[in-house]
Amino acid sequence: MRTIAFFNNKGGVGKTSLVYHVGWMLSLLKERVLIADLDPQANVTSMCLSPEIIENLWDGESRRTIYGAIRPLMTGEGDIAFPDPVRIAERLYVVPGDLELSLFEDQLSETWPKCLSGDERAFRVTTGFHRILIEAGSKFDATVCLIDVGPNLGAINR
Repeated sequence: MRTIAFFNNKGGVGKTSLVYHVGWMLSLLKERVLIADLDPQANVTSMCLSPEIIENLWDGESRRTIYGAIRPLMTGEGDIAFPDPVRIAERLYVVPGDLELSLFEDQLSETWPKCLSGDERAFRVTTGFHRILIEAGSKFDATVCLIDVGPNLGAINR
């Protein structure tokens, strides 16, 4: 699976809209596309899914979002969980974003330098998003993963 992250340090330049439309166009060209919403504003999720579906995904402790997938690692309850990507259309799926994702930023910042000393948990935290997206893409043999990230230079974007 090829992975393309869409980043710009300035907000409001059309990055999220580009992810959404490129995802649709690639799916129409017969690519199997996974859209990953790693922006804590979760705007591409709002473009892809109805408010009712999003509310169900964000409901309760077992959030079926990128935050729900990373939460066990963040809280020390275990390793990552693997959410089922949500089908938008034939060959087009999304790993939904979550407003709570910003809570993970501090842990990513803390663990990044600990990787240099061989800290196993630091590696699991630092590679969490990658492992989640590889697993999510494998559930429908995605050929492309488009990642939408927020307009900042924080740890999530690193």
